[in-house]
Amino acid sequence: MIPMATLSSPAGSSMEIVRLQKTALRTIVRRELRKFSPEVRVQEDEAIQKHLFSAEWYQNSKRICAYVSCASLREVVTSHILSDLLGKQRQYADTKVYVPRVEDMESQMRMLHITNMDDDLILNHMNILEPTPLDSSGNPRDEVMQANEPLDLLLLPGLAFDRKGGRLGRGGG
Repeated sequence: MIPMATLSSPAGSSMEIVRLQKTALRTIVRRELRKFSPEVRVQEDEAIQKHLFSAEWYQNSKRICAYVSCASLREVVTSHILSDLLGKQRQYADTKVYVPRVEDMESQMRMLHITNMDDDLILNHMNILEPTPLDSSGNPRDEVMQANEPLDLLLLPGLAFDRKGGRLGRGGG
C-alpha cells in the first residue's frame, strides 16, 4: 500500500498519486491472478464467454474490435470469441472484425480488419499474435479509423475492471 504521507504530501501531484495507486493495485492483482489454477482460469474464461455470447448487444454487433489474447499475460482467452465473430463475418457481409497491430516501440497501434485467424495473424517481437499489414492478396488491410461505419463493440484486455466498467490496464500506455 501507499504510505499516507505520500498521499498528503504537498509535493505529490494528484496525477502522481493516481499513478502510484495504480502501480500498487497492479502488483496486488498480478499476485492474485498467479494464484488461479489452470482449471479455474478455464472456468472463468468459459463463464465470460457464455455471458458474452448470450448478450443481445454482442449478438447484434456488426463492427467489432477485439484483442488476440496472450497466455503469458494471463488475459481472458479470446480465440473462441474471435472464431465466433469471424463466423458471423463470413455469414453477414456487413460484419467486420478488427484486431490490434502494434506499430512501434511507443505502443502506437492500428486496429486492422481480419478474416481468418490462421492466415491473417503472425507472432510479433513480443510473442503476441497480430495481423499482418497486408492481406493475403497483398493489399493494405482496412483500418477501423478509416471505416465508414462506427464501431458497435470494443473488447479490451485489462488487468482488472470495476463493477462500473472502469478498467485498469497493464500500464503500457
